[in-house]
Amino acid sequence: MKTKTALKILFACTLSVFLFSCDPPYYIDFVNNSNSNAKVRLNLNHKNENYRLKDLAMGDSIVFNLNKKETSRISFGIGQWSDSEIQNIVKSIKNIQIETNDVKIIYKNKNSIQNLFIKNREGLILQSKIEIEIK
Repeated sequence: MKTKTALKILFACTLSVFLFSCDPPYYIDFVNNSNSNAKVRLNLNHKNENYRLKDLAMGDSIVFNLNKKETSRISFGIGQWSDSEIQNIVKSIKNIQIETNDVKIIYKNKNSIQNLFIKNREGLILQSKIEIEIK
């Protein structure tokens, strides 16, 4: 009886250490769930300070051409999407344009981009994913 209890405690401790000591990879996914191809364009500020966005940029923008049911990901290394981390990324983005055959949506300012990211942040404890669904 004591062995089962000890094993349960050991398992709980091991799981807790794993969950709270390791930061997962964090990223932004753009998922095309529309009935047509989609284009996502992140126009960057000329004072872009985020190295990951700089690496992906062609000139002053990042463009993803997504087929139906396709996903594109921007990985940011190890960490979580705290409010301050979202604010740091948003500083480097001038606007975001999402276009399908039917609609074109433009997030024109930092507040609208920040709200988009916060609204689509996922995870209960470790908020490591932002998923922007294109419909």
